[in-house]
Amino acid sequence: MQNDMHLTDVSLISYLLGQETKMKGTIRPIGRQSKCPNCNIPFEHVVKLGYICKKCRVTPTKFCIDISWSGKRVRIYADKQGMPLDTYQRAINLQSKIQYEIDNHIFDIAQYSKADLKKYWAITLLDHFYEGKIKSVAPSYIRAYGIHVRRHKEFFKNIDVREIRKIDIINYKEHLQTLEIKDKTVKNTIDNFKTFMNWLKNDLELIDKVPPFPKVEYEAYQWVWFDSENQAIMLESIKEEDRPIVVFLMLTGCRPGEARALKVKHVDLKRKTITISSTFSGEVLCDRRKGRGAKPVEVPIHPEMFDFFNESCKNHPEAFIFINPRTSKPYSQTNLTVLWSVARSKANIPSNVRLYDASRHSFCSQLANMSVSPFHIQKLAGHSSIKTTLKYMHEDTEKLRVEVSKLTLQTVYNLSTKEKNKD
Repeated sequence: MQNDMHLTDVSLISYLLGQETKMKGTIRPIGRQSKCPNCNIPFEHVVKLGYICKKCRVTPTKFCIDISWSGKRVRIYADKQGMPLDTYQRAINLQSKIQYEIDNHIFDIAQYSKADLKKYWAITLLDHFYEGKIKSVAPSYIRAYGIHVRRHKEFFKNIDVREIRKIDIINYKEHLQTLEIKDKTVKNTIDNFKTFMNWLKNDLELIDKVPPFPKVEYEAYQWVWFDSENQAIMLESIKEEDRPIVVFLMLTGCRPGEARALKVKHVDLKRKTITISSTFSGEVLCDRRKGRGAKPVEVPIHPEMFDFFNESCKNHPEAFIFINPRTSKPYSQTNLTVLWSVARSKANIPSNVRLYDASRHSFCSQLANMSVSPFHIQKLAGHSSIKTTLKYMHEDTEKLRVEVSKLTLQTVYNLSTKEKNKD
């Protein structure tokens, strides 16, 4: 005989002992579950124990609570989280909860309707969230965004988003940490779920407040940067026909995707300026710069590159400036990755050093160590916030040594020494 009851359950014990008042609704097996699958005889109801086929010793596994409410007959097949009533015990527990809600005038039949409940399920709302947000996500980030949302759906499933609490998010974080993903990926996933919760609060107004989120510790990427002498050595490891785009990156601090997207029409030879207003996100050309609300930025053409731009701008305005000599097309992200990987290997540069480090990061760092104003660096790099610029600010050890040497206690020390000598 299949046993679907556990006498350790307090509500069931109370029910069996008859300590509860008569509850609203009747528990019934549903559909084919109303008859024994072996002998096709209807299950017999044993009061307070459940349904059973005494001949075959079989019990049903699907139930409903048949209830009359507001003049209508309603059948409840699952709890508020969509969990089906697959045991008699679960049905009794839900019946007891419903009676409590009725007694306290908080019962809402709509909360037990699968159609109504489904619209509050995490798995349902995450689909809507993805469909709405993905339109504004950078093409290169779409795949990662989809993976984040898929992980959310796999964990939270049919939970009512209105009932997500701090402990649920802590459990989610711990679940992510059991997967074979980096701590930084765990952080990004948790941050994405926080964006989802804020969307529920601010856009849909389904929740009053977002639960506190746990902090995710991870080892931050250790940025490195190079001075101009080391950059020149690196350039020797790059084929001559590929050097222009790398030189441009090093002398302007432009992002690789923005350099790839640069066209003749963006160059003003008379004013000797370049307007950075578009970028490649992956292999998709976007008519805007990277970053939310990022505006076009105008930068000066470096004197060492003026002749190159003067020659390149003889082409059609829509022509790209930097062309891969092997494909006669703009450099792809993969092209630059391979180009830099080969050059890095030839120059014996550690494998964790990115082209971004050798160009944009080094550009900002060099200017900072030349005492260029952070606000000027911000404008040249096109940072929307000065906080971003300050992350790039490094101080050269030798420069610090010179600055510190300006401080002295020699006079005081000499005075104190003379006083001691007098004594």
